[in-house]
Amino acid sequence: MRRFSVSLLAAGLLVTAACSDTTAPLDPQGVQEDVGYAAAVINTAPVASLGALGPNINFTLADQGGAASVLELPMALLHDADALVKRESMRQQARVELSGSTAAVIPAPLLGQTMEYSVAQGRYVIGERAGAPANGVRFILYAVDPLTEDIVTPLTETGYVDLTRTVTNQVATARVEAYSNNNSLGKVLDYSVTLGGLLVGPTAIVTGFARNATDSLTFSLTSAFSLQNASIDIDWRTALPSRGLTSRMEQTITGGEVGTIEIDGRLSSRNGSVGISGTLSMETGGTLTVTTNGNTFATITISPESEPVILNAQGNPPTEAQLAMLRQILDWFEDAFDMYEDLLDPVETLLDIAF
Repeated sequence: MRRFSVSLLAAGLLVTAACSDTTAPLDPQGVQEDVGYAAAVINTAPVASLGALGPNINFTLADQGGAASVLELPMALLHDADALVKRESMRQQARVELSGSTAAVIPAPLLGQTMEYSVAQGRYVIGERAGAPANGVRFILYAVDPLTEDIVTPLTETGYVDLTRTVTNQVATARVEAYSNNNSLGKVLDYSVTLGGLLVGPTAIVTGFARNATDSLTFSLTSAFSLQNASIDIDWRTALPSRGLTSRMEQTITGGEVGTIEIDGRLSSRNGSVGISGTLSMETGGTLTVTTNGNTFATITISPESEPVILNAQGNPPTEAQLAMLRQILDWFEDAFDMYEDLLDPVETLLDIAF
């Protein structure tokens, strides 16, 4: 469902290339440059490594036979929402009765340890290096294949990530801090993840920043689940002050016999703004409306089994040149949705994100 949503947003942004606002025209090349700077911030080598190795890190922290993660919840909602609510309410209650908390802890043997990847064993193992936080654990990050996301051998280190966990008023928060082995970059990613809400309506809140040698990007991600309503609300926001760039993507995914996705995406910079909104059925698709600076300029007709039909305000498709100019924006929105999963992967066990 996430991939389906990404393609819809991307299609909408591409339409914008074919639209023009007579009062405040969008500068496609300027927006492309702005988004290019933002993409560079979240594409440093250590961040790319963490995105690929997050599941490996979580596996090292997790007990054997761990449950499915919260990231699989939207698909579960489409199959049997009622059974999901009943099963999870019982399982979560059992956790509370046994431990008094739904949050797991960093395994004691790993506290203060630095984990290194063993090619021979195909997993992370405890290394001999010092420097890890006493109340957390450090994982060395390695270069990965950009297509398969497998660790490249021979191993090439890109940096390291420190994971810690705190509890305040029975609320658990995991913190992730990634550093580059390039001394001129230092810390390239810093964010925290906090769980809240009720057993049948949990929330996950992510806040932090990423940076490279020239820019810093702040971001926040809020995911609100309702097992009773079989839905999930996702709100992803970013800001790159150096370029005057902000973006926000909101989705409401609802399960049941006919799953739907409500989409509201906006991107704005000094060079103009674009937006896309609409509701889509997972079975039949639907139509999205694209706006430029608040005015309607295009429609996108979506079918789950075919390519989107993109028409500008004059009823014509955008040109190849116009599509090429906004290719950077397409990549940006895809990267943003990939980060939804990447940010939560390393901390699933620390916060017991299992539904």
